[in-house]
Amino acid sequence: MTTEETDGRRLRGERSRAHILDHAIAIASIDGLSGLTIGRVATEAGVSKGNITVLFGDKEALQIATLDRVMEQFRSAVVVPASTRRTPLDRLLAWVDNWFAFVEQRVLPGGCFLNSASSEYRARPGQIRDAINHYRHAGQARLQEWLEAARQAGQLRDETDVPALAFALLAFQASANVASLMGDTAQFKLAHNQSRRLLLEHGHSRPRSARRKVAATR
Repeated sequence: MTTEETDGRRLRGERSRAHILDHAIAIASIDGLSGLTIGRVATEAGVSKGNITVLFGDKEALQIATLDRVMEQFRSAVVVPASTRRTPLDRLLAWVDNWFAFVEQRVLPGGCFLNSASSEYRARPGQIRDAINHYRHAGQARLQEWLEAARQAGQLRDETDVPALAFALLAFQASANVASLMGDTAQFKLAHNQSRRLLLEHGHSRPRSARRKVAATR
């Protein structure tokens, strides 16, 4: 087989895999990861069950691949744009706004996939729950890192309890996700506004470098 033939075969496989995952995400966003079966995804995607088995292996591997693809989408829509903001506090505020926009615009029909999957697998030990926990812990660690960066830059008060603030922001998101899915627009907007307010209430009007200059002139 020539290099061109190998590359073409690989490209077709990647396209087929992406096509299957798009349909798997649409199913899992409504019915959960446990709602995925090779037969159902094959029917929805218009491919053979054998094709899915070749590309993914078993049902559990398909479920984890679906989770991975969803989290890639979430990162591209929410995390990456926020990470480019100039200051740590701007980054945090953008992260809040991006998350609420992601849910409100129904990028996924079931809202925040990670929140839903965490609830779905909270009492189901195994590789899927381990994968969900990996993303949960990574997200918590990133949020605390961003909050600490804002505190170190003087954009959050020195006495800010970073783990507690991170917990509160994530709790607002969990509540907002349910409110959005239940059509409770007022509660959803309240959670968004309170998330921003919480960050700003912990903030300083001037960065630490500016406050040091003011103190030095006194």
